[in-house]
Order: sequence, then C-alpha cells, then structure tokens
Amino acid sequence: MKITILTAVPVLLAAAGYCWGVVYLAERRADEQFAIRRGDTAIDRTFKVKRDNLIIGLRLSGNVSASEKHKLSLQANYRTKLLSVVDENAKVKKGDVLAVFETDELKEKIDDLRISYSNQEKELAIAIENAKVQESSNEVDLKVAEDRLNQAEAALRKYLRLERSNTRKNLALKIATAETNLLNAKQDYEDKLKAIKEEGVSDEAGEQQNQKALRDLQNKIDTAENALSSAQTDRKAFQRYDNPITLLRLYNELEQAKLNRERVRISTASNLVQKKKLVDNLRTNIRRIVNQLEKYESYLPMMKLVAPADGIVIYADPDRRWGNPDVKPGMDIWKGQIILTIPEMDNLMVDFDLPEQYRSRIRTGNRVVITPDSLPTLKLGGAISQIATLPVNQISWDSASPKVYNSRITLDEQNPQLVNGMSVEVEVISKVLRDVLFVPVEAVFENNSSFFVYCHRGGVPKEVPVTIGEANSNYVQILDGLKENDIVYLYRPYQRKQDSES
Repeated sequence: MKITILTAVPVLLAAAGYCWGVVYLAERRADEQFAIRRGDTAIDRTFKVKRDNLIIGLRLSGNVSASEKHKLSLQANYRTKLLSVVDENAKVKKGDVLAVFETDELKEKIDDLRISYSNQEKELAIAIENAKVQESSNEVDLKVAEDRLNQAEAALRKYLRLERSNTRKNLALKIATAETNLLNAKQDYEDKLKAIKEEGVSDEAGEQQNQKALRDLQNKIDTAENALSSAQTDRKAFQRYDNPITLLRLYNELEQAKLNRERVRISTASNLVQKKKLVDNLRTNIRRIVNQLEKYESYLPMMKLVAPADGIVIYADPDRRWGNPDVKPGMDIWKGQIILTIPEMDNLMVDFDLPEQYRSRIRTGNRVVITPDSLPTLKLGGAISQIATLPVNQISWDSASPKVYNSRITLDEQNPQLVNGMSVEVEVISKVLRDVLFVPVEAVFENNSSFFVYCHRGGVPKEVPVTIGEANSNYVQILDGLKENDIVYLYRPYQRKQDSES
C-alpha cells in the first residue's frame, strides 16, 4: 500500500510520540545496528542506501505474561496481619508455606465462643426446667380457677333450684299458718262471746271471769294478726330485698369466677410463652455461636498460604497496574487481597496495549517479532491472538488518557530466557516488502508536495527528488530517485554548515 508523506508523517509522528518514552532507546540501538551492518561510519549524519527487506508495521511495548497465574490471597473473611512471607523471586515447590498470617486474635475469639457456648448450654438446661415447672404451675392455677367457677355456678344453681324455692315455701307456709291461727283465734273469741251471751250474767265474779277470758282470746287474735303481718312482711322483704340481693351476689361471684379463670388462663399462657421464648432465644444464640465457632475454626487452616505449584514467587498481582500493596510483614490483610502470585513459566505469552489510532491497521493473526529489553539480541516470533473488543483508558482512573485495546500475543515457541513480567519490544508485521530500497524517515524532506533527499555526490550534498512508497516507524521505501550504495544525509547540510559558522 502506497502512502503520501502527508499521511505518513503524521502517523509516524504520532507513533513516535506514543512510543518515545518506552522504545526510543531500543529504536536507536536498532538504527545503529542497521547502519553498522551497512558499513556506515557516520551513523548520526549519513546513511548508505542498500537493497533489503523492509518490514511495514508498528513498534510497541509489552510485557511477558504467564497464561496461568496462581494468585494467592486470604480466603477467610477476616481481617488480620501478615506475620511472615517468603522472599520475592524465591523458587518454591508445591506444598511449601509461602505466607503466615497472625492468628492470636482469631484463637481468642474461638476460645471466647467456646466458653459462651458452654454457658449458653447451661442456661438452656435451666430454662427448659423452668418451662416445665411453669407448665405444672399453670395446670394448678387453671384447676383452682376452674374449681372456683364451678363452685359459683353450683351456688347459683342451688339457690335458684332449692334455696329460693324453699324460702318461698316457708314464707308462704308461715303466712298460711298465721292466717289459720288468726281465724282460729277469732273463732274462739266469737264462740266464747256467744257462750257468754247464752249463759247470761250470774254474778260479778263470773262477769269478771268472762271478761278475762275474752281479753285472753283477744290477745290471741292480736298475736295471730301480728304473726300474720310479720309473715307477710318477711315475704315482702324476701321478694324485694333478700332474693334480688342474693341473686346479684351469686351472679357477680359467677362473673368474677369466669373473669378470674380467663385472667389465669392468659397469665399462665403468657408466663409459659415467656419461658419458651427464653428457651428459643437460647437455642438461637447457641446456633449462632456454633455457626460462628465453625466459621472461625474453618479460618485457622486458611491462615497460611501454600504453594499450589512449583514456580517463582512474585509479590502482589502483576496484572494490576496500580494500587498493589507493599507486601511486607505487619501489613493489614483482608479477604481476597492478592499477596503472592506464582506464574507457570511453561506457557508464556506477551500482553501489550494497542493504541486506538492503530486499531484499523492491526488484526488478529498478524505476525510479530518480540525483543526483550534486557536481551536485545534475542528475537522471538509470534502472532497476535487476541484484541479486546472495546478500548479502555490507558490509565484507568484518568478519562483523558489515551484509549488502548488490551491485546495478547502467542509465541511460536517457548524460550527459557523469558520470564513473567519481562519488558519487551513488540514489532507488529503487517507487511514485508521484499528486496526494496529504503532510507530513514529523517532523510526525506518535503517541498510543495514533492519529496527530495540530500545525496552525497561529487563530494558535496545535492538535492535529489525522490518518489516514496510505504513506510514504517523508521524507514521509507524509495521507488525512484536513488540507487543502491547512494549516501544520503540525515539532516539539511546547509543548516549544519550555518550552525557551525554561527
């Protein structure tokens, strides 16, 4: 694909700006090696044109990453402190203890819970016995209240069916007797008076005797009348006073007995409910204590981090760019906080951030050349295996930072010199131009939409028009205007001369 300098230069400047801080030194080393291979003695001033393969692509930075990382963290839902930890970069074997957490406070809680469990069990036994006693007491109280009600009902029935009827009969009999006695007394008086009249008066003594007899009979009549009046008064008093009062008293006693029975029923039921509620609360507390005890006891085996596989220990989470803790004894620890990582070194890959402006030029399957920063002579091949669907900010907490696609490279083969976390230069190959002429980007200049270079001819620099083709971050293809072994300047020669004169 041919590009003009108007499109190539901004892209190259953007690429250079993005990669400046990371890959500038690596690119300079590559330029030096390229110039030395071609016999150029003034590597910072001129370039000898030769024919070679030109790789069209991008140079980015990445990091070696293990496909499988064992990230170790405290699994117990419990805050504690780090007591001891293995040295970083230490080689460990599966089953080795890597970190130990403080457990004194946890053990104290377990002991307290065990004591609390024992006390609650004792209180529960007492509460159960109290509930049983309450049930027995409730039965007695209810029986007493029921008996009192039965007695009140019996007293009312007895009065209604027997006592009132008998009293009425007695009063009626008393009245009838008084009436009979009155009639008899009156009859006796009349009979005596009749007899006296029939006999006539004989003498004074007899007269007196008759008068006395009549007075006695009259007294009997008065006594009978008084008895009748008293009997009638008693009946009236019974009907008006004694009977209603007695009925009211008996009915009141019956209602009081019913209310008392209901009160006792509610009171006994409430007391029993309270006793049983206490039992239920104690059982609930015991279950809670048992659950907490089991939970804390299950935390004890988690207070050590054990190596799940052979490998090299890395502190914290290597995939987390910011916010990793400073792992050291005495630090606070909580659940899920990644303390150590053991990457599996037998399947390494490379992670890199693809700038948003280059996304359209790169696709999965593109070949790459990987050069570790610490091993510049080591070249490894690979291919882009994954590009994120959506871009993210390069700095997650800074919305103004550039957008990048998190991407991954699969290596053609594993190399024992690679280790997890190693910084590498990633050269993405989108195309290889075979057997072409090319010069460094800084050798090409533009004038009114045409391009030229300063070529060393006849011992002096000469401006030579050129036709350019495709380019990468460092070199531009020359289609016409130069030939192999021409020497071009990497600056404007007259500017260097003017600079030296001044």
